[in-house]
Amino acid sequence: MDQNIIKFLAEVPLFAGLHAEDRDKVASVMSSKTIKKREILFNEGEPCSAIFLIQTGRIKVYKTTWDGRDQIVNLLSDGEMFPHVGMFGGSPYPATAEAMEDCRLYSINVEELTRMLLSNPELGIRMLRVFEDKIRTLQSRLSDVLSKDMTDKIMNTLTSLASTNGIDNPEGCRIDMELTQQDVANLVGTTRETASRVISQLKKEGKIEFDSRHIIIKW
Repeated sequence: MDQNIIKFLAEVPLFAGLHAEDRDKVASVMSSKTIKKREILFNEGEPCSAIFLIQTGRIKVYKTTWDGRDQIVNLLSDGEMFPHVGMFGGSPYPATAEAMEDCRLYSINVEELTRMLLSNPELGIRMLRVFEDKIRTLQSRLSDVLSKDMTDKIMNTLTSLASTNGIDNPEGCRIDMELTQQDVANLVGTTRETASRVISQLKKEGKIEFDSRHIIIKW
């Protein structure tokens, strides 16, 4: 059995609390996969055949709107499992997943995962709790998008990213992520021009630093 997978699972909160023999069972049905930056992992509407865990890298999950725009619904990083819909089979992938950088992933066949959850209620409960937290985060983001002005939407979105992907330093909370102004626009449901204007104003006010390599939310 691949010891790298077992070591990885022991460090992922979802699996860390399981007994060693249960982690071994999970590891036995996992396989490794690498994808390059901007490579599509799966497309919205395709049959959901596998669930993925991110070992290293970041994944952008987005839906295409009726007028052809991409609406980012999630940004995922190390240790996260996705998608959160379709893991019991019978449903298509709810969105498209694209690598934001070179990624190392582990995949689990949906049928294998279903059998595992049926035989291990503890793991099933843990997964439900993880998904509950994700749903709350997405609901909060949707509320921000629907009810706030654009400056608040963008600032709250960047602050949310900082809380999950940021590293504190003397300047503020730093997000080391290649996030373009178009990506920000797609996160909050606006045009790139509007996102660019708001980001420029936030930079001018000293609230953020923003370039192609990192973002800093100022203290």
